[in-house]
Amino acid sequence: MSKDVILSAEHITKYYGKGETRITALDDVSLTVNKGEFVAIVGRSGSGKSTLLHILGAMDRPDDGKLIVDGEDVFACKEEQLAKYRRTKVGFVFQFFNLLPVMTAKENILVPVALDDAQPDMEYLQSLAQSMGIEERLSHYPHQLSGGQQQRVAIARAMIAKPAVILADEPTGNIDSSSGEEILSLLRSSIKQYDQTLILITHDMEIAKGADRIITISDGKITG
Repeated sequence: MSKDVILSAEHITKYYGKGETRITALDDVSLTVNKGEFVAIVGRSGSGKSTLLHILGAMDRPDDGKLIVDGEDVFACKEEQLAKYRRTKVGFVFQFFNLLPVMTAKENILVPVALDDAQPDMEYLQSLAQSMGIEERLSHYPHQLSGGQQQRVAIARAMIAKPAVILADEPTGNIDSSSGEEILSLLRSSIKQYDQTLILITHDMEIAKGADRIITISDGKITG
C-alpha cells in the first residue's frame, strides 16, 4: 500500500438474508483514500453507501473482502481489537448527533478518550473547541445547545482521539441549511488544520461538490 494511502477497501461484498431473499448490499467494492483527502460517497437511498460506511467503521463485517486502515488489516483483528479500532482509528459523525444528554459538551467530546482509558490532551481539546466555535459552550448540556452547536460538539468528539479517518454519515441532514453550510465549511477547514482524512456519505450532490473527490455508488457497486 502506498505510503499516502490511509484506507484501502479491497473487494468488499456484503449480503443480507439467505436463499431467495438474499440481497447483495455491496458487490465487490474496492476503493482507496489518501491521507488528508476529503472523499464524498454519493448514492440514492438503498444504494449501499451506509452499509459501506458501517463496514469502513468496523460497525459491520463484510462477507468477503479486506479493509486496511493505517497499515492494519481490520477484519483480521479479534473483537476486542475491533472495539479499540472503532475508538482510536476512526471518528464518527452521525446525522442525529448521538450526544449523551447527561453529559456536558466537554464530557461528550472526551468520551472516546475516556473509553480508551487515555489521558486527554486538554490543549488539543481547547484548540478543537475554538475551531468549532464552541469554546463558550463546553459546560452546556446538549438540550442547551442548538442543532448546529450539537453537531459541532459531535465533530470535536470524532476528532479528539486523533483518528486516522473520520466517517461522516449525512452530517447536515438534521440541521437547517444555513447551519449545514457552516458545518461543511468547518469540516473542510478542520481536516486541513489537523491533517485529518474525511469520508462523508450524502445523497446531496451540492454537498458532495465540496469534496476533493466524489465516489458514486449504485445498487451496491461503485459506478463513478
